Amino acid sequence: MNMKKFVARKAFLMICAAFITVIIAGCGDDSSNSTPTSTDVPEQGTPTDPSTTTDPATNPTTDPSTDPATNPTTDPSTDPSTNPTDPVTNPETPTDTTVTSTDPVVNPDPATTVSSFNRDPAAAGLAVAPDSTGFYDVGDVYNAVPVTSKLVFVMRHAERETSEGQESLLTEKGVQQALSVGAKLAGGDESFYYSSTDFIRTRTTAENIAKGRGETGVEVVTWEGINGGYFLKVPTDTMDAFVRNRGGSWKFISSWAYDDPNPSRFTKDKIPEYLYELMPRGDQFVNEVILANLPNWKRVNVLISHDLLIEPLVAYASNRTVDLKFYESGKWANYLSGMAVVVDEANLVTLLPVRGIELGYMYTEKHQATLDSLAALQNP
Repeated sequence: MNMKKFVARKAFLMICAAFITVIIAGCGDDSSNSTPTSTDVPEQGTPTDPSTTTDPATNPTTDPSTDPATNPTTDPSTDPSTNPTDPVTNPETPTDTTVTSTDPVVNPDPATTVSSFNRDPAAAGLAVAPDSTGFYDVGDVYNAVPVTSKLVFVMRHAERETSEGQESLLTEKGVQQALSVGAKLAGGDESFYYSSTDFIRTRTTAENIAKGRGETGVEVVTWEGINGGYFLKVPTDTMDAFVRNRGGSWKFISSWAYDDPNPSRFTKDKIPEYLYELMPRGDQFVNEVILANLPNWKRVNVLISHDLLIEPLVAYASNRTVDLKFYESGKWANYLSGMAVVVDEANLVTLLPVRGIELGYMYTEKHQATLDSLAALQNP
């Protein structure tokens, strides 16, 4: 190879690498800033971690996005974070006769280890199977859970419009997605408990799931305890400022969630500084957010949040076996994907990664194609 060709090839590779960084850095979440500068981003409180009083929990902020949110195969959307450890501030009074004030709190101890939670549906007597990617369909899970067990779905909202602010609406497709999930959960005459963050897209997702079930006049309880910053130690604007030119928040979060064996030298030291350990923190989420509040809810419960919470919850619920490794495969938590928590009569807690629509992952084909092209050039 002569010198001119070598120089030209080297320059081309550098341009491709820079292009990828710019694209992926734009893949952020629509989390709210702890010091908002825009009227469409709500002011957030400062959460605290009950188990580690010296580490603040977080309020995720907006990481600029370059892809339209209306294309679920190309755009990451994200979400806010406020006070993830606060109790339910506006609990709905249960009307379901299966829920009483005497229901015990299941496993309320945040120190419970990951081995305390079951991830094998067969061990819980649930006749349900995952798809080829490891996700369980929400309708299959609902139909498999006996009426003597309690069930909680924690899911991402349906497809939203381009705007990432608090007032961002669902697209027409997003409305249909939520209605279809409700249809999968139809049956029987019981009502569900619904909760969401204080965003239009999360609230209307819950409302349309209820509508799809045939429920009317449903109250969706606004609860900031299910916002996106539960796994973060620092305000998200701190994280965003760091990752903006280092691959973006999707790459950073997925690298942490899946314990990337070869993290970037730029992010390697920041991961333990910015994020809790996935498995212990996931245990704590199940204990203090789900199980401690379950006595105040109904037999079946639907909590709608954002992808900054859902991405790590899917990794946690599946013991990292479901591929949402954006840093490697270009996959991220899709709309209406999430985690199911099943609690049976013996207080056996089963965790399952679930999807409400056809795919549990959002495959960023444009980014992956660029990565593949660069890899081919580097390894002809």
